[in-house]
Amino acid sequence: MLRPSAAPVGEQIAIFVLGPPVMASLIWLMSRGWAHTVQGEVVSDRTKHRQKMEFWIFMIVMYIFMIGVALYEWLT
Repeated sequence: MLRPSAAPVGEQIAIFVLGPPVMASLIWLMSRGWAHTVQGEVVSDRTKHRQKMEFWIFMIVMYIFMIGVALYEWLT
């Protein structure tokens, strides 16, 4: 059985740069939809602020994860 090869360098860079913002945006969109479902049409300012902070925290964590994966692949 053949081992799958890595993606081309251009695709790896695109995944590294675009992956975390896309994933964070999906998480934000789902949490905003859930807030609309639970709170009705008017989402409180407190919830909006919390969701904004969660978006940035999740995106930073995802970039740290991506850097860790890149370092792991580079060192092994």
